[in-house]
Amino acid sequence: MLWLAVVSTNLIGLFAAFYVSATLRAGGGNPDVLFLFYYGAMLLAGVADAMWLDELVFKGSFRRSLQGKTGRFAGKKDDVDEMAASLQRGSISFPVVVIVCAAVTYGVFNLVNRGFDNWWKDVGEHAHVLRSSASTPAEQQQAILQLSQRIRPEVLPILEEALLDGDPEVEAWAAWAIGRHKQNEVMNINRVPALIERVRNGAPQVRHEALIALARLQHQAIADEVQAELAAQLDSGEAIDVRLIWGLGYLQVGESLPVLDRALYHPDETIQRLAAWALSQQRDSGKGREAADLLEQRLPAAPLATKCAIVHSLGVLADERSNLALMHAYDGLSADQREFVCERVTVYACPDGENDREDLLLPTERFGMKTMQALGAMRATTPHIRAEVEPWLEAVIAAPGTPVITRESAQSLLSGIRTQRDDRT
Repeated sequence: MLWLAVVSTNLIGLFAAFYVSATLRAGGGNPDVLFLFYYGAMLLAGVADAMWLDELVFKGSFRRSLQGKTGRFAGKKDDVDEMAASLQRGSISFPVVVIVCAAVTYGVFNLVNRGFDNWWKDVGEHAHVLRSSASTPAEQQQAILQLSQRIRPEVLPILEEALLDGDPEVEAWAAWAIGRHKQNEVMNINRVPALIERVRNGAPQVRHEALIALARLQHQAIADEVQAELAAQLDSGEAIDVRLIWGLGYLQVGESLPVLDRALYHPDETIQRLAAWALSQQRDSGKGREAADLLEQRLPAAPLATKCAIVHSLGVLADERSNLALMHAYDGLSADQREFVCERVTVYACPDGENDREDLLLPTERFGMKTMQALGAMRATTPHIRAEVEPWLEAVIAAPGTPVITRESAQSLLSGIRTQRDDRT
């Protein structure tokens, strides 16, 4: 009978493991009820296994103690094994055996159902909140925030389902979260239509978030609409969503240059600096020189913080003709201004403006060092540019007010240019 009980309870446990995991993965069932069945079946199997082990290891001492067959009542003619079992301290050993068996059963069943417990903690719990009619919008947004950080294949279908939730707030957050899954192994062009549909038919805030998500995923076909959205905000004089500029940086479409040039002259310095960064992303688009021209034209009259961003961006574009603009900008500042700290720009991509952070224009350096770094990135190679750069570097090195670190960087740059130059070509 004991063997039958062990086999039966373990079969029930296996059924519970398969059924509960399959049902909850599919988005069905009541988790409270299913988990009661799930863990109850495991506990039952653990107790049955413990009874079986008690028979094997302790000669049934716990069973015998339940039956009142203790050492005090052992007779002289009783079997030796039965007498030994009656002397075991089953009341102490059995609970330990139950715990061990339940833990082993839990591990085996979790292996059989493909790590369901970890899946529930990482994904399923949040998916249930999203699908539950009892969840508040705030709870659903928090669930999406958690799912946005789980870069797992099974998460994308859940987020795409949330795109059709019916609540614009939830749909907007779902659109943002999908854009965060660029590195998901199942993210490809076939996942884009769901976002495009929301751009075409979603509420305004959903459309806006879907546009930014598509830009982040570098779906270049959407570039015209992102540009139009940014241009409309610039025309209206309303607050600019910096993520539109950030998104155009990801898209790297040459046609974005005019609207980014407009943003470069916006009254808000943060907008200006982000526009400079977005222009620097044109390096591989075939429009790098045109982007550098726009940055060089803005550089002389730009605020100091924007100058920092432009210098950084020219270094990224690395067109050696920009050496001259950088030297002119450096010479136009006082010694104190050259020590101005060029700070990073931070973008929060999440709709709440508090999560999904990306820092741009790194590293943080003083203006003088930023200039040397940019000059080093574009390295003067042609004779007519070297003819201006080398004497200028010599003057910076010789100037008594040049900070030590700037002087050392200028010396290193000058040595590098002279080591690699070949005046015969």
